[in-house]
Amino acid sequence: MPSINNRLNLVGLLMTLISVALIAQLLSFQFRLDPAVAEELQLRAGSTENREVEIKPNRGQIIDRDGDILAVNRMEYRIAISPSLLGQDRRETAKELAKVLDASELDIYQALLPDENGIYPGYVVLKTPVTPEVSQAVADLRIPGILIEPIPQRDYPQGPYMTQVLGFVNYNSSGYYGVEEFYQRELAGQSRITTESDSLLDITDDFEVRNGQTLQLTIDRDIQWLAQQILDEAVAEYGALGGTILIMNPRTGEILAMVSNPTIDLEIYLEDPSIRGNNAFTPTVGYTYEPGSTFKVLTAAAALDIQQPGLDLNWSYTNYGCEQMAGVQICDWDRRPKGGTTFTTCLVTSLNTCTAHWVADGIGRERWFDYLQRFGFGRPTNVDIAGEEVGIVNWPGTGGYNEANFVQTSFGQGIAVTPIQLMTAINAIANDGLMMQPHIVKRRIDGDHVFEHTPTPISRPISAATAQQVLELMAAVVNNNGEGTKGQIENYQVAGKTGTSQKIGPDGRYSDTDSWASFVGFIPANDPQVSVLVLLDRPTAPNSYYGSLSAAPTFAKLAQRLVVLLDIPPDAVRNDLINAGGRPFDRE
Repeated sequence: MPSINNRLNLVGLLMTLISVALIAQLLSFQFRLDPAVAEELQLRAGSTENREVEIKPNRGQIIDRDGDILAVNRMEYRIAISPSLLGQDRRETAKELAKVLDASELDIYQALLPDENGIYPGYVVLKTPVTPEVSQAVADLRIPGILIEPIPQRDYPQGPYMTQVLGFVNYNSSGYYGVEEFYQRELAGQSRITTESDSLLDITDDFEVRNGQTLQLTIDRDIQWLAQQILDEAVAEYGALGGTILIMNPRTGEILAMVSNPTIDLEIYLEDPSIRGNNAFTPTVGYTYEPGSTFKVLTAAAALDIQQPGLDLNWSYTNYGCEQMAGVQICDWDRRPKGGTTFTTCLVTSLNTCTAHWVADGIGRERWFDYLQRFGFGRPTNVDIAGEEVGIVNWPGTGGYNEANFVQTSFGQGIAVTPIQLMTAINAIANDGLMMQPHIVKRRIDGDHVFEHTPTPISRPISAATAQQVLELMAAVVNNNGEGTKGQIENYQVAGKTGTSQKIGPDGRYSDTDSWASFVGFIPANDPQVSVLVLLDRPTAPNSYYGSLSAAPTFAKLAQRLVVLLDIPPDAVRNDLINAGGRPFDRE
């Protein structure tokens, strides 16, 4: 009978033999794989690639001051596949995908096959873009390795009449022109970089996606629409090449509307490079023109602000219709002598010889160009819209300067401005001499955080007393049988100024037939709440050359409806409210 020790030895030997067998079997998996298994693992290993993928955030929306949508996102999708992960019948897969994608079954099948080395591609795009409905149909097929990738697109529900304000977003999610470009960083948000393994579709986050901010503009959609309709009608009525209307709050610098004619159809613009350029997207901030007689209100402001003895509202001179000054002939619009003429009459009847005397005999060269700097000409306003130009001022000491140019700038000739520059400067007259930073974004909304734009003064180019004097002169232009009488509206006193500037022809000379016709006005005259610039490019209809005959009546047509939209009471009602202790403009 075997001893206990012998039995233990026998059990130990058996255990050792079993362990050796198990280890041998494990080693066989490592070194002697089944050929079919080895080949499959090799194919999968060869198709494994690590790729960096950018997961983009949602671009921020753009809304108007009342919350109406101006720019919003929509999704299209890209359908791709990792053929190395496809375990089912490839012919059947190609057939199913071709039907849903409305694509070639043969093309899809060939995309699912390995290359000449038997290696399957890690990533193949099958179709792009597709609609959400198609992408859902693909998802419902539940095909291994299928990838449905979102492609954000930008929609502009308001159509062409907001294009020049907003700009657009290209295929790479970059903003071009307008608000989209200026606020690209805020709107775009922060993308996420991921590492994608095609074999296992593992995703490793390096940092989180941060969606773009929502921008709420100062633009009022209803006012924008009204301004566009009025401008389009004026361009047609007066046979103009085009035009611009800019509407602002002179107290805050807010832009309530900015429209131009012609408008831009984005689809046509992006497909036809021939219509690009020429400041098509930036007429209000990027197009320069000679302002003509609207500039005279700034000349009057400088003349009164220096407080030089003899150069005040009691100043007068003998008008001859035309005079030789600084080596050139300066003429009034009608070239007729008028005899004794007062300071007020100079502005009310818009006389060039008058303003030339103000700068040449009173203000002087040094102080005049100092006031041009104070009013911001020759530099950007820094409005928050892409594409702003700085205008042209021939400063003393530069190649374009001469004495003739010096006196001609007094009536808006020989100096080029943008509409936003001119309005920013003239708005100081409506705001007690304080010039405000123009802006188009009212607030930025970043999740739970709201960043309000605080109205910001730029400078005080003239005193409050001077501003009041010029404001009263502008009211006289419209209401005292002046050049701006066609800018009057019923039940409201308007302050305004007409402008007519000759365009430069192909020969480099001022044209006698082509003009910029303009009008700038404030409503109401004694407490301005809104300012408007109307600018028509080369009106050709009979009796439309002058701003007093085309731009002024366009302003009146717009203003009569604008006061309703802005809830500005008629003068009589407003005065009654004030006399009763009310504050009619204590609202946003």
